[in-house]
Order: sequence, then structure tokens, then C-alpha cells
Amino acid sequence: MSAEVLALTRWEWFKLRRRRLPWILLLVNVLLMQITFWASYGLYRAGDAITLGVDPSTGIVGAVPPEVLALPNSAVFGLLTSHGFLAMLIMILTAPVTAAGYRSGTTPPVRGVSDARWLFLASKLLLIMLLGAGATLVGTLSVTLSSQIAYAALEGGRGLAANAAWGEVIRTFAKVVYGLLPWICLAAFFAVLTKSTRIAIGLSIGYAVVESIVFESLAGFEWAERVSGFVMSWAIDDWLGSTEAQLASIGFGDDSSLGTAAAAAAQADALRGFLVSLAYIVVLSGLAFWLFQRRDIAGAKGE
Repeated sequence: MSAEVLALTRWEWFKLRRRRLPWILLLVNVLLMQITFWASYGLYRAGDAITLGVDPSTGIVGAVPPEVLALPNSAVFGLLTSHGFLAMLIMILTAPVTAAGYRSGTTPPVRGVSDARWLFLASKLLLIMLLGAGATLVGTLSVTLSSQIAYAALEGGRGLAANAAWGEVIRTFAKVVYGLLPWICLAAFFAVLTKSTRIAIGLSIGYAVVESIVFESLAGFEWAERVSGFVMSWAIDDWLGSTEAQLASIGFGDDSSLGTAAAAAAQADALRGFLVSLAYIVVLSGLAFWLFQRRDIAGAKGE
């Protein structure tokens, strides 16, 4: 079965690599990560603090020391600050790749390797996951190169210390890629449900934006704080870590700076975020496969 999925995935990649959309999105991803890095560099040269944003659960602004400009800190910092726009870009790619099956039909390619039609959707999702990981890797490598340039421009870093370990880069990379999976499944579900690229993109991004606005506005209510951990974007944020936990994981400070109770709470939130994200992946992908198996693939709308 795995050989059949891989064969179909290769076939999907052969089709997709000739399209401009994935390459455009990859370029946008690299540009956004470069803007994030060089904006931090500019703030440092101007003497201002580099900030990671505000943790909604604490209201604390995450001020980041200039060590983020040195490797491997810069790679970890780039990964942590890029997952938001990476999710948007991967949803924009998922919708047309998934909805395209309704236009071209699934029977000819699938019958070449298997009679199981669901393998066609499985190969599409596998390809998108691999492309998401590849885009994350390319963006990280671009930040690594920029870090070397910035480090040299600062006359050997002027004493900047690289606190993080290279193993932390690998761990953060894996966490960011996993954090993309619920968004991929969401966009795939909407694409299968609506059989339309444009509607699927609109619903996916619209959900992410509305969810953020609604729960940000309700953050002051105690009941909303209890519920927020089970909302998709907040669960993914918990998995990646709060602002304070992110800074500690990069190597700026340690768990003692958070306090034992706060560090344990961050670990508990990360575990809950992993499990809630897994639930979204299973439910959304299960619904997408269920609809895909029962839908007539003729008469597509979309691009």
C-alpha cells in the first residue's frame, strides 16, 4: 500500500512542479522569513529591542536579545516566528492541489497502481506535507545564510554568543512542520467539501482570521481561557510554546527564569496542544476521506 501511495505522490509532484503556484509561494515564504530576520537586524543596529510579540496568556512582551542574529539561534528564531505565515501559504497551496482532482478525475491515475480511490487523496496530502517541510527547510537555510552575512557585518558578532544547540534547530523544525498539519487537513477538507479552489482558500484563511479575532477579543474572560486551549490555532501555539517558553527553548534564560510552576505549565500546555492538534488532524482528514470516497468527481469548480 505504501508503494502505491508513493507512486501516486511522485505522479502528483510531476504535475505540480510544472505549475507556478508552488514556486511563487516558496519565494514568498523565503522573502517573509528574510524580512523578519533583517527587521530584527535593523532594530539591533538602531539600538532597539527585538521583540517576538505579546503572549496573550500573560500579556508579556517577548523581548529577544541580539543573540538571535547568531547561529544556531537565528535558525530557531526564524522557525518560531515564521509558522504563522507558513500556515497561510500552505493552505493556499493545499486547496488547489486537492480540488484539482475533481477537475481531472481520479480514476485513470489510480487504476494504474490500485483500485483504491482514496489513495489519490492520500498521495495529495502526503505531497503537500512534504512540500511544507521542504519550504520550511528552504526558509531556514535562507535565514542561516543571512545570519552569516549579518554576523560578518557586525565585525565577528561583536561578542554575540550562540546559546542554542543545533539539536534545538532540529526539534523546532519538527514542531513547526507538525504544526502545519492541522491547517493542511482543514484546507483539504474544505476543498473536498466545496469542490472549489477559491471557496476552499477563502474558508480556510477566513476561519483562521475569524478564529484569531474572536478569541483575542474574548481573552479576558475566564471561560474563554479554558476553551481556548481546544481551538485549533491556540492549540498549535501551545504546542510550539508560549512566548516565554519559546525564549527559554532558544537558550535565552532557562526554566528557572520562568519558575518551576510556569515551566511545568508550559510543558503541560505543549502536550495538550499536541493532542488537540492530533485530534483536528484525525477528524478533518477522516471527514475529507469520507466525503472523497462518496462524492462524484465530475463537474468541478475551482481555478
